[in-house]
Amino acid sequence: MYDYADRIKVFRNPNSTGRYSEEELDNVLSYTIRFSDLSGEDVCEIIGIPEAWSNIKNAIVKAINSLKGDMGDAYTQEHFIEILERSKDQHSQRALKYARKIKRFKVFGAITTPIDEMLKPAQVSVVDLSGLNDASMDYIVYRILSDAFYRVASQQFEYPVFLFIEEAHKFIPPRNIKRMSREIITTIAAEGRKFGVFMTLISQRPSKIDSDALSQCNSQIILKISNPLDQRAIRESSERLGESLLRDLPGLNIGEAVIVGEITKAPVMVKIRKRITKEGGADIDVIKMLRMAREEAEIEERISKERYESLSTEDSMWSEI
Repeated sequence: MYDYADRIKVFRNPNSTGRYSEEELDNVLSYTIRFSDLSGEDVCEIIGIPEAWSNIKNAIVKAINSLKGDMGDAYTQEHFIEILERSKDQHSQRALKYARKIKRFKVFGAITTPIDEMLKPAQVSVVDLSGLNDASMDYIVYRILSDAFYRVASQQFEYPVFLFIEEAHKFIPPRNIKRMSREIITTIAAEGRKFGVFMTLISQRPSKIDSDALSQCNSQIILKISNPLDQRAIRESSERLGESLLRDLPGLNIGEAVIVGEITKAPVMVKIRKRITKEGGADIDVIKMLRMAREEAEIEERISKERYESLSTEDSMWSEI
């Protein structure tokens, strides 16, 4: 048992494609958002309705607004589909084909997991967003970050909060790409420290992160970077990274990193130890898996051959009788 393992909570959405089952992990909790929390515009984003499809978008927004007026917060995905099915409006019927996509996203269910379940003293909360499309992940990140920042800024939660955003380029890309979570990430990056909210952006493609957000990162831990665009993004966001260190980045080995910024007086190179917990996000070992597949195929082939030879022997014995 690892120290502090009981303080780690994994919030897993119903669409999760995580490689470990709940039986293999401790402290796994369900994460869902009540479907009725979504606005009509949110639903359009999640099911992929383009801005130009104004008639279909208006039909969906109208259906959601009608449900809110008639049922308050008590309606579900099924009610949403039903109201479009009953409508004789041609745009509602066209919208129906796209609206049915919402059933794929079981994370939007009957209840919302309270932010207070995630914000607890000395607790690490891991939110598993695997199995969702980018729009769903964007909405969930927006919700969690907004709720967490409000709790701390309003002093409803009195302890510092540290936020780690994996695949950050998905949530705060360059400004020509629309993202719901952009504003709250930018706000936390600029103002979070004075309230006690600290944020770490994690990405393998820093060039795909909004340059303003990247420049707000006071310290950087940089692993091997070969792409020239990513190198340029790092150089432009960090005044303390010299050209010589920048040239060294493509040659870093696994686990080696350069640390620059306010966290250290001068740039330093470090060797990060191997993890002691289970791996959750690395690529599979293709060579190992192919070797296992070949071994399994050879075993099955041998069993089939032995079974065939056994049956042939029995047939021969019956022929002699």
